[in-house]
Amino acid sequence: MEIGSLHFRFGLRTLKTGLAVLLVTAGFALVHRGNPMIASLAAVFALRSDFETTLHFGKSRVLANFLGGAFAVGYIWIRNYTHNAELVQVIGVPLLLMVLIILNDGINNNSGIIGSTAAFLMISLTVPAGESYFYAVERVFDTFLGVAAAVLMNIGTSPISPSEVAKEIEQHETKQQP
Repeated sequence: MEIGSLHFRFGLRTLKTGLAVLLVTAGFALVHRGNPMIASLAAVFALRSDFETTLHFGKSRVLANFLGGAFAVGYIWIRNYTHNAELVQVIGVPLLLMVLIILNDGINNNSGIIGSTAAFLMISLTVPAGESYFYAVERVFDTFLGVAAAVLMNIGTSPISPSEVAKEIEQHETKQQP
């Protein structure tokens, strides 16, 4: 659809992304799991044009969130051990963040750096009062659920290059000619 110089597309990836988020939010509502934000974001970030790429990004996302969650658990432990000393947040969060980036880079998970640091910051800085380690584990599991929804949406899809599409059209037209 075009409006003036603007061009809008509604493609299969857009549809699959919407369906993945629908699956996540419906599943969360069905089992009363709570806020589906992290799982929905994981589905959006992981979903790509084909199964193989989605699986690759999904694995990177799960690993990244596992690492971010593990660092958040470490931060929560330190914070609890120091009786919520404010200095732990001011100094500890940036230091742990830098180590997390270095770790992701060191294990060649560069595509997961942003997701890992986002998970770490989101968990560390938003842990509700009275929650601790289990909260971090749940958020990492939410990511797994979102990635699983994205992978489900792409089962059986594979990339088709424009040249392959042109060949298929040409072969189809050749068969149609008398």
